[in-house]
Amino acid sequence: MTIGSASRPINRVFGFFFLLAALLAVAPRSTAQVAPRWEVFGGYSYRHMDTTPLGFSDWSNLNGWNAEGMFNLTPKWSFTLDLSGHYGNHIHDFDYMIGPQFNWRRDKSKLFGHVLFGKGQNTLEISNGLQDNVKSIGRAVAVGVGYDWDFTPRFTIRVGQADFINTYTFGTNQNDIRVSTGLVFHFGQIGHRPKL
Repeated sequence: MTIGSASRPINRVFGFFFLLAALLAVAPRSTAQVAPRWEVFGGYSYRHMDTTPLGFSDWSNLNGWNAEGMFNLTPKWSFTLDLSGHYGNHIHDFDYMIGPQFNWRRDKSKLFGHVLFGKGQNTLEISNGLQDNVKSIGRAVAVGVGYDWDFTPRFTIRVGQADFINTYTFGTNQNDIRVSTGLVFHFGQIGHRPKL
């Protein structure tokens, strides 16, 4: 594996982040004054995991799930709890993180960006004579963006969410890419609609 091939997925994600940031900078401001109090997300997740520091010959492609609970303090600011699990050959990963999220709301959609902090747990399925699995828990940090589109007044489709995740397990750093999609259920309300 060459260094150039390993850095290509990371460069694509950084390019996506830059493009989304540029679109947000030129997008007109939202006039919506109403937002749900709570949002709950669940769906499919893919993780391109840097497993070479863990002794693997190449990066690993893991499939799994991602779930989030968001408490909206204001229409623009949320507090997000993020859980995810990913599974592949001889390795599985579980992360739990929490942090602030900023939302750009429009009539039928929402762009968001968040920074999350927490713990990551990697489990290697190897036998060392005494046990079949070796586990390590360390810090995890994620920076990500996403786009939600309103499907009904109660449900939103998370068209896409991309996160750059840095974890420190087994005494080494892993820099990973996670992409998620699924449904968001929202309830409660903050703010009010302007009178016509």
